[in-house]
Amino acid sequence: GLASFGTSRGVCVGYHRAWINRENTMSNNLYARAECGCGAVALLVAGEPEAVDPRLRLAWWPETALQLTQGADWLELTDERRGEHRLLVESCRRCGDRLMVSRDGWVETTLEWVERLGLEVSTLRASDALRESFGHARPVD
Repeated sequence: GLASFGTSRGVCVGYHRAWINRENTMSNNLYARAECGCGAVALLVAGEPEAVDPRLRLAWWPETALQLTQGADWLELTDERRGEHRLLVESCRRCGDRLMVSRDGWVETTLEWVERLGLEVSTLRASDALRESFGHARPVD
């Protein structure tokens, strides 16, 4: 599952294990900073996600909502398969922390990013198409 726990540097998220701190606004959008455990790679995410899945604790953003701000030399890109879906995993080569997964102009992060932006998850929409494009099964009620 997605375990998260507090530390002196912020919140460490189990799935991506990204360090997240709430920031101010950037270009009239709320944004959050995320960095790996060792601090070598840092990202900014702005605005609201396109879709969320509270059950999986995941959010999907347009690629343009994320910006690498530090550590391009430490960013490692690897291919991953979830069933028939080919995904690009972005992690830190130095500490191994997994920051995000991307596919076809979309980025998957943990729901922690949304919560740290101060957004109300229940007001955001779900998307079966995005969930399934990242290789997650449709939830059974």
